[in-house]
Amino acid sequence: MATQSSRSETGDELVAEESNSVIARHQRAHEVRRRYDFSVIRTLRQQKGLTIEKFARSCGLSYAPISRIETNLIKPNLDTLDRIAEGLGISTFGLLSLAERTETNVQQTRELRAGAFHFRGVQQGQTELLLGEGRRGSVAVAPEFGVAHALTIVVHHGALAVEVKGKRLQLKSGESLALEGATPQRLEAEDDTDFAVLVQRRA
Repeated sequence: MATQSSRSETGDELVAEESNSVIARHQRAHEVRRRYDFSVIRTLRQQKGLTIEKFARSCGLSYAPISRIETNLIKPNLDTLDRIAEGLGISTFGLLSLAERTETNVQQTRELRAGAFHFRGVQQGQTELLLGEGRRGSVAVAPEFGVAHALTIVVHHGALAVEVKGKRLQLKSGESLALEGATPQRLEAEDDTDFAVLVQRRA
């Protein structure tokens, strides 16, 4: 009985191990599909004026796998990628670079006013970029940038006076000011000014 029980446990372990292996393979395949878009192969093939059948023959592969790779239904192994890259006349690394997906995230900017200054801002995680502009003489007292761990002001055009802890600092075009644990008490445009404020907050 003990032997039968032991065999049963071993069988269960093998099934569990095989199941974990299948799950791991599916996860890797999902990661490859998420990271790479192999439809670029179809684009490159068509630019060369090759039908999928002719291209498959030149690569020494059959029609079916190339069709499934081009539509991202299966992930190619390295040998297949080498053959496809050679058929396209590029390196395997070059093919992977072209197939790699780029992360894009289009989002709406928010608008805010601080005194006579106008800002447009976009936030990514704990970092916010604010693009500010003000006419000569524009003033903002204690501009509200939120609780910042660090803050950097960069003047693109014009001149900006920044008051921090009772000190008045003047920034001209191309100059920047980095602040840690402090926020400006007052901003004043000494000329028509465009500037950026990078706000970094703690996670």
